[in-house]
Amino acid sequence: MLYNDLEILLTEEKILSTPSKNDVELVMKGFEEFFAHMIRSQNFDLKEFVSYMEPKFKAAGYRDKEKKLEGGNILIVTEIGVGDFVLASGAIREVRRIYPDAHITLLAHSTSFNLAETCPYVDEIISDPQSLHPMDLFHFYKLNLQTASRLLERRFDICFSFAIHVPKTFLLMYMSGARIRLTAIEEETFEDFNRNKKLEILFMRLATNLFPRSDYGLNVADRFFAILENTLHLPITNRKLEIWCTPADISVARNLLRNISTPIYSLAMGGDGLQKHYPPEKYARLLEMILREEPTATFVILGGGQNDLKSAEIIKTVAPKIYEKKILDLTNKTNYRQTAAILKFCDMYIGNDTGTMHVAAALNLPVLSANCFSADMKILSTDTPNIFCPYGVPSVIVQPKKALPECKNSRVHLTYGCGSFHMPHCITQIKPETLFKGFHLLKERAAKKINEPLYIH
Repeated sequence: MLYNDLEILLTEEKILSTPSKNDVELVMKGFEEFFAHMIRSQNFDLKEFVSYMEPKFKAAGYRDKEKKLEGGNILIVTEIGVGDFVLASGAIREVRRIYPDAHITLLAHSTSFNLAETCPYVDEIISDPQSLHPMDLFHFYKLNLQTASRLLERRFDICFSFAIHVPKTFLLMYMSGARIRLTAIEEETFEDFNRNKKLEILFMRLATNLFPRSDYGLNVADRFFAILENTLHLPITNRKLEIWCTPADISVARNLLRNISTPIYSLAMGGDGLQKHYPPEKYARLLEMILREEPTATFVILGGGQNDLKSAEIIKTVAPKIYEKKILDLTNKTNYRQTAAILKFCDMYIGNDTGTMHVAAALNLPVLSANCFSADMKILSTDTPNIFCPYGVPSVIVQPKKALPECKNSRVHLTYGCGSFHMPHCITQIKPETLFKGFHLLKERAAKKINEPLYIH
């Protein structure tokens, strides 16, 4: 547990009260009044917010200890991206194992809702209108008002926040009314955490129980497991991630893949953040090299959105014969569960650092990925190649040898290793020949079942 200047407000002796008929309205009125205060003052003070809201939560009975947690109501708040959600899938399963009799509600963003709605470990799913893009404090507070009333109706005992860097999520954890709120920090010590003044770090203080990363591992999936390990003081026995497809999804995949030759390699050229996009014309060159060795191979292009469509069109233009005879282009033709079902029939994932990459890894597919973090840049334990590497599968991560000058000389540390969010930048330096080398290395590591990521340049 974290001790800070909010601790006395969040953990003082709870006052039991009989909930009134207007519990939700009472708390919601408090939220709305504080929002009006924010607008007038153009300021948000976290301690002032907690001081204002805690008496209202107590008066409405949200701080009572009358229920047994084993059979109570549990809320799981997940991160906004598909990849983040997949990395939380194992922890979601473990929450059900720990609390078999609880009513579990999962809060999921619309982008991951298609994957979440078949999760067998929860009793209900609520879709949250979160945003994938940066928002100012006033915007995401207002968005939370739309969701908070639905959560307050459930009167949660515990909220597990499987999130790492979204202040809106941590604020919503508090606004849910859950009496116990748990999440994990990425820092190794609370001293480092308390020195960090970023907005998302400040809002993490709204948890009642915070846990440092400690020695539980760098990957985000391990951090989510660590929340539960610290809660139970017991080891997690199953650290596998999961994807939940229906028979209908599998049927769609079989129909789309019928009559194509093997081996089947998936190709995903999207991803949030254009600095992570490897040039499709260079992927086309990689496919040419693979086909010289494996002429029967088929490549299935997966993904959705305008950037994916443009990338597929570029491959069609620069390698028309390969596109016509050796590629099955499924861009914008499948949802995420159908994409997962297709990946079940593939032999390897090739592509960018995307949500689809994490889906593939959760399905135990070997991963060959181009990454924008250059080999000559120092990778911290909190940087994306460490915390978002493919989890629990053989993987080869191909990096540029050197960062371009704009990134190498940056005065701030770049979590992605490349600071160009609006166009491919450092990643464009990777040669297709290096990816082809990674292709062979990945096959060797998959045969030996070596699950640690290998970084090459």
